[in-house]
Amino acid sequence: MKNSVGRVFDHILIIMFENQYRSYVMENSYMRGLAAQGIDMANYFGVMHPSQTNYIASIAGELCNITYDTPPKSLLQQRTIVDLIEESPYDLAWKAYMDSYMPQNTPWTPEFVPQDQYPYVIKHNPFSSFANIVRNKSRWERIVDESQFWKDLLNGTFPQYAWFTPNMWNDGHYTNGTQDDPHERAPALVDQLAVWLESFFDALRFPGPHSHLPEKTLVVVTFDEADFEADYDATRKYTYDGPNQIYTVLLGDTIKPGVEEEGYNHYSLIKTIEENFGLASLEKNDTNSNWFQFLWDKRFRWNAPTDTALQTKGSIAATAYQGVLYTVYEGDNSNLCFRTFDGETWSSEQHVGQKGCGQLALATCGNGLILTYETTDKTISSLTYSLETGWSKSPQQIINKAVGYFALTTYNQGNNLMLAWQTADNDIFSMIYTDGKWSDESAATGHQTDGHLTLATLGASVYLIYKMVGSHQMGMVSYNTADFNVVTAEKSSYSGPYDNTTQNAWSPSVFPVAHFSHGPNPLTPGENEPLLQPYQASGPFVTSTLDGVIHLAHSGISNPLVLTESFSLSGIMTPLKPISYNKSDQTTTNNGYGTLAQAGWSRQTPINGVYNPGSSMTMACLGSKVILLFQPKTSGDIQMCVGKYC
Repeated sequence: MKNSVGRVFDHILIIMFENQYRSYVMENSYMRGLAAQGIDMANYFGVMHPSQTNYIASIAGELCNITYDTPPKSLLQQRTIVDLIEESPYDLAWKAYMDSYMPQNTPWTPEFVPQDQYPYVIKHNPFSSFANIVRNKSRWERIVDESQFWKDLLNGTFPQYAWFTPNMWNDGHYTNGTQDDPHERAPALVDQLAVWLESFFDALRFPGPHSHLPEKTLVVVTFDEADFEADYDATRKYTYDGPNQIYTVLLGDTIKPGVEEEGYNHYSLIKTIEENFGLASLEKNDTNSNWFQFLWDKRFRWNAPTDTALQTKGSIAATAYQGVLYTVYEGDNSNLCFRTFDGETWSSEQHVGQKGCGQLALATCGNGLILTYETTDKTISSLTYSLETGWSKSPQQIINKAVGYFALTTYNQGNNLMLAWQTADNDIFSMIYTDGKWSDESAATGHQTDGHLTLATLGASVYLIYKMVGSHQMGMVSYNTADFNVVTAEKSSYSGPYDNTTQNAWSPSVFPVAHFSHGPNPLTPGENEPLLQPYQASGPFVTSTLDGVIHLAHSGISNPLVLTESFSLSGIMTPLKPISYNKSDQTTTNNGYGTLAQAGWSRQTPINGVYNPGSSMTMACLGSKVILLFQPKTSGDIQMCVGKYC
């Protein structure tokens, strides 16, 4: 059991609504005012479509191969947050409150089968899909109706973890009293759910100083997913499309109102609960997800640049190993040199024992370091390093043809490496290092670049980021390494092969490094629709991942000022087939659900005082810090900028 970072809330209440893009919800005056009273999560995302997928993911940390809205053919065997709560030594309790549910109508038996009781539906009760809840009488009886919610508050038995699902009318799914929705779900259904929520909160006297909720209760008002049959993209082939960006607001007596622009999703919420209560992990997409550190008054900030002991006329690379930062750089006469940094002091310069003539990439793998470097003939060789043996004496040539730009990243908890490089024809290839060996064959990623590229890892996903051909925009491609982020769908009214995702392969589709904002759309005057804002950059591109957040840094266009943006959505899936929205391609392409097609980056900002007019720049994590090393002039001294949560 891990140690808690210290509780900032003693109870959490999660209320989940249905199927609306964030911007549509913010058009409602009550929902907009509610966001102003709490923390407006302005860049929060669902993880998949349709509804049930997000409910399942919100308690299991994965989709459990659910791609549909009907009950699973057999109860799911995965663990959920219920297991973590009940295994906790801190005497925690949980309950799930289901609006319009009547438990007396379906008494529990060992072979109990959960049933809809409209307007209560089991697809919006994720707890009803898991064997270790449904087959356990005491657990199942912790799923109760809305009247028990008020009784628990009155009796002082409100649990530490509380889930509340409004019924199909109160959650904005269907028009009151029907099983129909209007052609345009917003604003009618948003207004409908807002009326219910206002009444519900009024009865709670919440938010406010006289709330019936226990002190230090965090209330999360969120949605399962975004958009459903929105007219702005009616020419596309799927009912759910556009970014899966949803309205989410955090409320409570300890909340300081504000806006958070970092990216979060349902896995982030699980991780936050784990951190707050000192729970174990589900070891799925929650494990490496980012979390709401701002609740602990911690936000990521860059410090002012400082000098280092480093100088180079060439390239530089860095990574953390055995608690210190290792930097390799090109010294005098093309000799490769290295120094270490323990967070306070730089070591003296030492020689690697080889000459380099260009780019460098350095990563930690297993019990040592792997250095890849460009030789005089533009091929790539590698060296290994460990504390016991030092640098290997004989380099291994791993790419025997001239290359352009290349990058290296570690994944699979540091047990594997991914190398990606640009060929003379601008194709991008990749190669894997595992069990102390490079793979015999390189694999084409299916993508091209005429400029810089980099690699980054977030949880189970590896990302390739590169300059798009003929453009200053950056493209992003995913590579999933986890079986729990693979879905294989049978054809049904809700899903089919166009949902299928894959493992250990690059996505056939690329998407821009971009932020989703919202504004007027010519097809729907008067409605704020998703606006994609791709970022432009000049190289080099450098990345580092800290606490579930990929930090990307690069120079601007015709400007040496270094800019940064971040990506922090865990659980992104890699489509098996190319993504297309043309109706004629329905049987041969992927719909983009749960992929980069529906995910966005943070806003782009400058790193004050950091300039990099040349090619010498690298970034790495050292403990709880991101270390950015850059060259403020075209050659010579290297400076350092440190970023951390504080």
